[in-house]
Amino acid sequence: MKKIIAAILGAVTAVSLAGCAGSGQKLEKISTESAPDADTIKASDYANNLEGLEKYLTALDYIPKEAQATEMLSNVIGAKSGHRYNFIVDKATVIVELYEYDTDNIGEEGKRVLGEVKDNGEFYVFGKDTKLDGNEAYPASLSDNGKYLLIYTDTSTDIANVQRKADFTEKVKAFYKNKE
Repeated sequence: MKKIIAAILGAVTAVSLAGCAGSGQKLEKISTESAPDADTIKASDYANNLEGLEKYLTALDYIPKEAQATEMLSNVIGAKSGHRYNFIVDKATVIVELYEYDTDNIGEEGKRVLGEVKDNGEFYVFGKDTKLDGNEAYPASLSDNGKYLLIYTDTSTDIANVQRKADFTEKVKAFYKNKE
């Protein structure tokens, strides 16, 4: 019975975390050319929470203004909350997942996931040693303050898209760099 429940949880998690662009949601399009002047947009003008981070990234045009957030099963990876965004950047599908952790009140699963990302740049949903079909590593980045986790997938290897991913990741890493 435990194996069946674990397999079901694994399947649900794999679907919710891996995501696909074919969810029926209209994908918003942006261009790698369409970034506003980043010097006028300051992270400190936004709340130090997931909503503030999302508003900050939207103001920078890293997340399209029209993009709809999908609520994620964040507790499965020990996070407080999480959202997924699907959109198009220069004809390539981009999937962004952002998670917020309560670093002052974090459980064992959250500690494990954040530790794996910090050490290896990836994490396993139920741990590396769990033998579940589809239990693969998810490449991820962690903010410098340890509060936000980012999963960024882009179907393009074009230099502009690769640079956009690096810039996006840097903005998340630096968001409220010093824990406040």
